[in-house]
Amino acid sequence: MNIHELEKRTGVTKQNIRFYEKKELLHPSRNSGNNYREYTEEDVQMLQIIKILRKLDISIEDIRTVLDGQVPLERVMKKQLETMQEKQKELDAGIRICQSLLHTELEELDPDQVLQKMDELERKGGRFMEIINDYKKVARAEHQKEFSFMPDTMVQNKREFTEALLQYAEENNLNLVITKESMYPVFEIDGVEYTAWREFRKTRFPAAVIHCTMTHPEEADAKTRDVPKGRKMWMRFFNRYMAVIFVTLFLLLTERPLWLAAVVAVGTGPIIYWTCRGR
Repeated sequence: MNIHELEKRTGVTKQNIRFYEKKELLHPSRNSGNNYREYTEEDVQMLQIIKILRKLDISIEDIRTVLDGQVPLERVMKKQLETMQEKQKELDAGIRICQSLLHTELEELDPDQVLQKMDELERKGGRFMEIINDYKKVARAEHQKEFSFMPDTMVQNKREFTEALLQYAEENNLNLVITKESMYPVFEIDGVEYTAWREFRKTRFPAAVIHCTMTHPEEADAKTRDVPKGRKMWMRFFNRYMAVIFVTLFLLLTERPLWLAAVVAVGTGPIIYWTCRGR
């Protein structure tokens, strides 16, 4: 079977199939006549096993050691179970604190008592890194879905576009492969497909900006499926408007004129409104 049939059979995208091949998790044979990859039922079964292990958040390296027979599956599962149980402890600790503060007014809050309780839970193994780790996941996923950069040239043709992408990849140590050269090129980073387009900024010194978006952004969202929906929403908001939030807080906390804070709010309000409205 070809890669399209394999994608249909397993539900794994072509991009991820190629990525697993690059990581030497899959070893399809090639047709001697046309040099196309040919997949067998054994490849289907192997890809389904990889899919299961990835859903359990097993690393690519650990999956390789299991498939190669270097490490038994039981050992990897035991290690992952311990990791998940540790995360569960962290989550349980956070739930207990939230429950204790559920009906507490700000004026009634005793910071010393709450911090003491947090320290106690921390000593017992429950750490308050859950939110930090969740934010890192969301921030990475948002950046993976779309990113922009300013090339050194004005990118007037597809050759310059290709050179700009390759230069960006080299500067950022990315494994970037261009699959379609044009003024709307298609490329892959570690098996994830992107489409790019160029924009001109009409300023005093005109400059080109290249915007890159994932072809399938749902793949990035899947990496944050364990983050609660409400938390994910405000983390996305914070990540997108971090600079605006900090500037506004700075103006308010340093008792600067209220009109400055109002200018920031009025200038960014419509943007925030339309962004949230579209989500």
